[in-house]
Amino acid sequence: MPDQMNIRKQDALEISIGDLINFIKKYIIFLMLTGLSFAIIGILYSFSLTRLFTAQTVLLPEYNMSSGNSFFSMAVGAEKGGAEKLVPDLYPNILKSTPFGQYLLKQPVTDESGKRYPHLEEYLGRSKQVSLLSRVLSVFKTDSPQSAKGPTLLPSPNILMISREEQGKISSVIGLINITVDDKNGIITLECEMSDPVVAAILVEASKKYLIDYVEEYRTSKTTDQVTFLQERVRESKSRQQIAEYALQSYRDRNRSSFLNVARIEEQRLQADYTLAQSVYSDLVVKLEQAKIKVKEEKPVFKTLEPVQVPTSKSSPKRPLTAITFAVVGTFMALLYIVFFKEKYHLKL
Repeated sequence: MPDQMNIRKQDALEISIGDLINFIKKYIIFLMLTGLSFAIIGILYSFSLTRLFTAQTVLLPEYNMSSGNSFFSMAVGAEKGGAEKLVPDLYPNILKSTPFGQYLLKQPVTDESGKRYPHLEEYLGRSKQVSLLSRVLSVFKTDSPQSAKGPTLLPSPNILMISREEQGKISSVIGLINITVDDKNGIITLECEMSDPVVAAILVEASKKYLIDYVEEYRTSKTTDQVTFLQERVRESKSRQQIAEYALQSYRDRNRSSFLNVARIEEQRLQADYTLAQSVYSDLVVKLEQAKIKVKEEKPVFKTLEPVQVPTSKSSPKRPLTAITFAVVGTFMALLYIVFFKEKYHLKL
């Protein structure tokens, strides 16, 4: 008996191709109308969404971008003094940092209508209104340590104290910028999607400048410090040379007609001091010029393949994609309704 029940149950679970065809013939019109209705709803819904514009620029960095994580690339970077360790694969981390967010918030912007804002933070907060719910929640909100205790003296200026509100603003503006590193083609793409095309283009250009300046400062900081050091040493050696030259010439003027051996020894000593000071000065000048040339050589080269343009066509919302998505979801919901509520197949198992 149990075997016969299992056989009957298996027979009940089997669905033939004919049953499937009959099911499609029976509900095909219903499914098509449901999908079409949801597609229309999706198109109408897309009109309520904010139009977004995407501005972008494409850069070609100086160095190859192949397999930055390989052992060979790490070894090559280590042999070059560490400057090449900042490979393009690390560039997205630069544009995800807190200083970059603070930099963007301070950028002056101009919207599509021509209105100027002294900084991006004012532009982003131009239409914000405090809702009733926010006012109620603000009553129960606890103050941050900085606002409750006032300004705190930190042991180092490199330590940042940022409130929750400021951190939220920084995170939001960082999310506006998208950087893509293409290892295969060796290009970097910067994008920004916003409701205002002009502001989006301004932010892309500001991000490009920040990235190039950061990489340039990183690559040339060591050589620049060396140039500053050599400039100070050149000034000191030049002053020492002038003092030695003045002492030698003054001594010769005072002892012009002297034939004493002691006078000659003193003159030789002053001459040696002057020669040494002159040699040191000349050597430092040569090293200074070499360091200046090295600074120019260390500067990274970023070729702009595609300049920043103010987008003229919207990138979002995409109405065909929205309509297709709503149609698929609606059709799927209609199938669930037929299976579980109309035909009730789950009760027949």
